[in-house]
Amino acid sequence: MWVLLKIFRHTITPSLDTMKNILNEYSKYGPLFLVDEEHYEEFCSYLHETVYKKTDFFLKEGEECQYLGFLKSGFMRTFYINEGGEDVNFNFHFDNYFFTDYESILCHTRSKMNIKAVKDSEVLLLHKDDLQKLYRKDAYWQEFGRKMTEVIYLNAKKRIEELLYYSPERRYNNLLTENPKIFQLVAQKHIASYLGVKPQSLSRIRNRTLKR
Repeated sequence: MWVLLKIFRHTITPSLDTMKNILNEYSKYGPLFLVDEEHYEEFCSYLHETVYKKTDFFLKEGEECQYLGFLKSGFMRTFYINEGGEDVNFNFHFDNYFFTDYESILCHTRSKMNIKAVKDSEVLLLHKDDLQKLYRKDAYWQEFGRKMTEVIYLNAKKRIEELLYYSPERRYNNLLTENPKIFQLVAQKHIASYLGVKPQSLSRIRNRTLKR
């Protein structure tokens, strides 16, 4: 835990220039933050900017998640270690997306997940206590919380349905269509574990796709 706290202590910098830029870009960030123009500045006042260098952890297995993260730029991955000691990717996080272990935040439990920077990443942080402060303010922020929970739930549902119902080749093609840059950013073994296949199987899928 002290390592994570050390990272936060040295990198959380409520940069005035950065926050001014965000405040001046409601048309870009307002819809992404799920807030209207009237409440936009209030929401931004709770955000803090931080930078995660490549391989820095946002969250480690066994820690209680403290923050909701918004990825301004960069790339993060959520993964767990299975019983065989293998690194299994559950999700990848790209620019302009929220990410966290919401279960850990809601239930005050230790996370089973790791969230790690794949490349240098600029992140806006909202502490879970500040999120609760917003919820207590009025009905608008309670509705905001409901919408945010729905987005997180639907993203998780989409990911689970892909694993349950789609073939590895279909998952590969979906990933290629939705996030083609991932193949330049992530090692093949990580993409393979995300798709639920061995690296050799991923190579065969890629070769079949290229021949079409």
